[in-house]
Amino acid sequence: MALGLLALGVAPVFAQKPSVEFNAKGLVVLSDADMAASTYADGKLLKETGTRDLMTYIPLPLTDRAQEIGTTVVSNSVTNWVKGVALSGDGRVAFVLETRSQVADSMKVVKSPNDLPAGAKMFVVDLSNPGKPAVKFGAPTGKLPMAIDMYQNQLVVVSSETDKEIQLIEVDATGRPTRVVNTALKMPNVRATDVSWHPEGEFIAVTLEENKAIMLFKVRRNAQNKIAAFDPFGKPLTVGVRPSSGKFTADGKYYIVSDIKDGNTKGELFVVQFNTTDAAADHKIVSQATVGLWPESFAISPDGATVVVANANKTYQSWDSPELTRKSSISLLALAADGKLTNAADYEFDGILPGDVLFDKTGDNVAVSVYEYFDFGKRNGGVEFWKVTKGATPTLSKQPIKVNVARGAHALRMIP
Repeated sequence: MALGLLALGVAPVFAQKPSVEFNAKGLVVLSDADMAASTYADGKLLKETGTRDLMTYIPLPLTDRAQEIGTTVVSNSVTNWVKGVALSGDGRVAFVLETRSQVADSMKVVKSPNDLPAGAKMFVVDLSNPGKPAVKFGAPTGKLPMAIDMYQNQLVVVSSETDKEIQLIEVDATGRPTRVVNTALKMPNVRATDVSWHPEGEFIAVTLEENKAIMLFKVRRNAQNKIAAFDPFGKPLTVGVRPSSGKFTADGKYYIVSDIKDGNTKGELFVVQFNTTDAAADHKIVSQATVGLWPESFAISPDGATVVVANANKTYQSWDSPELTRKSSISLLALAADGKLTNAADYEFDGILPGDVLFDKTGDNVAVSVYEYFDFGKRNGGVEFWKVTKGATPTLSKQPIKVNVARGAHALRMIP
């Protein structure tokens, strides 16, 4: 076409080279190959023959459409609350939970995703070469590990195994475990389903899904100043109907937790203020705000002023279901210094079951992982990007470029 235009004496006009705006060295995203998003609704796995769970490393900035994006096979699962992976502080090592292990191509239907085989392992992945991330080894965890978070060289994992509900795993610089400490939850028929380190490393917050509560635990140290256990600090705080993932603000002043409710009612975010000075005092809910349906993941901006929420709505329904919605959405909220959440806007976009969302290191851009899209043929997931306009009333604008990754994209992490 260009040669033809030149022959006619018409010079082609080339647009400015498109790029992804996201201030980071890279992004890491997990893809679960074992189930479609609609498995949550009808139990049909729709697994593509020969596919395996993957980790994808997206180097940034992206400067060439042919730029290599590295992948490695590593068992992972969308069935946890987006905390299936943690990164070391330097971004050179990833720790991936095998919440549910991989299934054979011959398995076609399950009654629910809970029928998929339970895992009990954490994989350590070397990210030092972005083009070739590599699984180094696996290490045991409690059965059905649901969430992982990292502070310095200390991983904390919550699982469903009795007496191993909360595990501290200390690792060396290569990611190899050097010490494991188990803390029993001692709450029959209650699971620990999410966990977050406090920014100062002396507390953890744990979601107790069956109790509809979150609970604060304080580090107890031994004579060598090593963590010996996690002790309850205060009473569990009831939060909503089905609390899922939570995050501390960067200053540790507030803890925000998402309530996905029943999937038919709009979800909420709760802002909690933990009492970290007096175990006899109560924790309290400071504010709450309504967001979209199934708000599984959210992110807090580095300055703590803005929150974005990824709402799956009912995109995960079967494609022939009358309940199906074809748009996911992002809720944008302002977070005041006193902990008050205020809705700013909602933005619809194409895509099924957005799994995770995060700000870049400057808070100027947002990335969202998308499990899959409404299309036929070769099925892909993706990572989409939004520009943030800051201010008293913040706004988002969608960037024109997305990055295709393997179907099943869910947990998303930033290499700062």
